[in-house]
Amino acid sequence: MTTRSHDIGTLDSQQLIPGTPFSFACPQCRGVLERRGPDDFYCSNDRLSFHQVDGIWRMLLHERAEYFAKFVQDYETVRFEERRGADDPRYYQSLPFADTTGRFTEDWSIRATSFRALLARVIEPAGGRLARPMTILDIGAGNGWLSNHLAGRGHNVAAVDLLINEADGLGTHVYYNTAFVPVQAEFDRLPFASSQIDLVVFNGSLHYSTDFAETLREALRVLRPGGQLAIVDSPVYQSASSGAAMVREREEQFRRLYGFPSNSTPSENFLTFSRLKELGAALNLEWRLIQPFYSVSWALRPLKARLRGHREPARFLVMVGTRPRPWSGTATSLQTALGKRLVRWRYHLTQRRRYNRLSLEEVTGRHIVVLPEVFNPKLLHSGEFLASVLNDCHILSGSTVLDMGTGSGIGAVTAATWASRIVAVDINPRAVRCARINVLLNEVEHKIDVRQGDLFVPLQGERFDVVLFNPPYFRGAPNDALDHAWRSVDVVERFAAGLRDHLTADGYALIVLSTEGDTSAFLESFEMNNFDITIARKRDLLHESLTVYRLTAKGRFDADSL
Repeated sequence: MTTRSHDIGTLDSQQLIPGTPFSFACPQCRGVLERRGPDDFYCSNDRLSFHQVDGIWRMLLHERAEYFAKFVQDYETVRFEERRGADDPRYYQSLPFADTTGRFTEDWSIRATSFRALLARVIEPAGGRLARPMTILDIGAGNGWLSNHLAGRGHNVAAVDLLINEADGLGTHVYYNTAFVPVQAEFDRLPFASSQIDLVVFNGSLHYSTDFAETLREALRVLRPGGQLAIVDSPVYQSASSGAAMVREREEQFRRLYGFPSNSTPSENFLTFSRLKELGAALNLEWRLIQPFYSVSWALRPLKARLRGHREPARFLVMVGTRPRPWSGTATSLQTALGKRLVRWRYHLTQRRRYNRLSLEEVTGRHIVVLPEVFNPKLLHSGEFLASVLNDCHILSGSTVLDMGTGSGIGAVTAATWASRIVAVDINPRAVRCARINVLLNEVEHKIDVRQGDLFVPLQGERFDVVLFNPPYFRGAPNDALDHAWRSVDVVERFAAGLRDHLTADGYALIVLSTEGDTSAFLESFEMNNFDITIARKRDLLHESLTVYRLTAKGRFDADSL
């Protein structure tokens, strides 16, 4: 098989897999391999030979093949008993969108949804940026369905797996008409030269790793600078105890059905969000979490489990890891430090007297009163910025609006230009009093109802076309009433969890976030709660960047959006 090649820099053509842009390296010493024929490579350091047999490059060291022999035997036994695979090439060519055997329709439906998310949110954007075919490793490729689709889209793909059988392993490559490179190898000893891969995909496979950190470190070794790794269809839990319970249940089921627990090779078996955070810190990885929408019944599984007293069910995400470029933060950090100093000077020279005292401000052309212990949207920028973004495109005539954390009420007052009804909520009683004054001052009391309460508590199931929120950016318990506008332990997470229940069918939220706060964690909370996130407006200041994000609930009304 051949693949489409592209510029490979200074690599000697004798190091390349024939007809491809991939360069092999010795899985033992990571040294350069010498090509001795179209189907043979040799490592002079370790005196090892590697061959292509039946179209599959055999890059698994002999002693490692012995180590994995029992795992492979058990795995193939289970898959055979489950009647995985088929004799018809159309079965493989139809995956993951159709299971022509009808035996695992639900499983393949999940894989299809995950694939759409990977394609739309990772592969197509990355391919567009590179403007060339990508080099991709499909790790844990199994029967090669993912490699088939990616190669069919013009990318250079190597399918990596331990299994080489013709029912459920790399031997199935004969059923496809696309060109990709089947490679028998293990996760932690990838037989590829460093810094040549654009994307590494763990295709329903990372949970088989003995040590996630070691496996991901090896994946990072082969990635180009700016490359990405994606973890797809590995089980994720909030609690490690739920994952451990899942493992016990599976092992007991295997003992009952097959006579063995299928744990001959130790594996981490599942991820947790805390484990993912640990891996990010250890490997200098920034994670982006994408939550595909599988179905309404799937989304209700956690609730059903809680009601029945069962363990937490697994979640499946597309987890995308990238390493920041070494130089990426330098100029920004210098600019931010200078901007913060200038802001402090301006505060002491011109603004100090206006903090935490009665003041009259003009925001978006409207006069508002700001009482002591109420967030000042003019001085602190984010409130004014969110209000300035509002227009007749974001708030349609006659729509309903919720202004969460209303503060002085500027968001509600501004929205009243177009909306027919607005509810403004704040936990701070002084802010509620301040917002009511500004509602009267701007003569919009016939449209705006100001309520005191914690997030959605005072709303009694009401739904809105647009929800506005300028949340507290910093972590920690608030010290006083005013500090609720700055600091919280879990306000954004609780807001994200409750938002869907207060949106109309076509509703969405506009959230302003600052680079001064924990933006990545906040966006992760929205993704975990099944929201599509787009940028409505961005503004760069000297010391921070403000971004208004638009959040639209996935799935409930547009399940096929991916």
